[in-house]
Amino acid sequence: MNAVNDIGAEREIDLGRWKQAAIERWWLVAAGIVAGIIVGGLYSLSGGTLYRASVLIAPGSAFSPSGAPVLNYLSSPRGINDLVTSEATLKQAADQTKVGIGQLRGHVTTANISTGAGVIAARGTVLIQIVVQLAQPKRAEDVANALGAIAVKETTSPYVRQSIDVLNGSIAGYQTQLTSLTRRIKLLNDAISTQHLDTITKIILVSQADNAAQRQATISNNLAIAEQQLSLAKNIEITQLIGGPARAVKTSARSRRNSVLVGLLIGLIAGLIAAIVADTRARRARPA
Repeated sequence: MNAVNDIGAEREIDLGRWKQAAIERWWLVAAGIVAGIIVGGLYSLSGGTLYRASVLIAPGSAFSPSGAPVLNYLSSPRGINDLVTSEATLKQAADQTKVGIGQLRGHVTTANISTGAGVIAARGTVLIQIVVQLAQPKRAEDVANALGAIAVKETTSPYVRQSIDVLNGSIAGYQTQLTSLTRRIKLLNDAISTQHLDTITKIILVSQADNAAQRQATISNNLAIAEQQLSLAKNIEITQLIGGPARAVKTSARSRRNSVLVGLLIGLIAGLIAAIVADTRARRARPA
């Protein structure tokens, strides 16, 4: 028990000495901190300059004919990240922009940007930012734009493309029917206005004109619905680029703030060690 107490007392004495040494030789600690900050700042400048270019995309959200959302991995944040950082996609972007694929590996990332806050964030659309960092600004922009175009193309599912084809066909059919009905109604109205028709014939023609007009109204309503569905498919179900082409922004290869903080911490530790060592040597040099 006494041995344990002796060890604890010795540790307290050592800590007290170290604290006293740091206070008495504060200039060593300060010098270490200043040197650490300077070295950290210089280190942050040694990594060269990078340019950061990004594009923002809104992933497509497919819907069933009943209006229910259809889950699609391709347009999920994880799916888009896997797509744009895959070797095949990087090679495709490298071929399109004449940039070596080795320059792209490790320099392409994605980030999720929520469009809502609080409870709304759970229901809000998540935008995906595709970020490229390269030493040349034009190349960074070209690669970011290429990756954005690839993401738009590859994340549009065959289901959505087929839905758009079906809607285009339906709209074309409705427009043809409306054109035919418009001509029919005009002919019927011209015939009704003829004065030489007997009453029974005129009644029949009026009934036919009314039926044609009702049919025209129904088809017009169906056409409006189909056009709305087509607009939804093209603007919501297909991945969209938001905000235009990428623009490169100059950025440091290393974070100056982080480098300075790390240098400060290392300098502080080095200064404390120097103060303790100097104090220990001074104590040993004193005559007994």
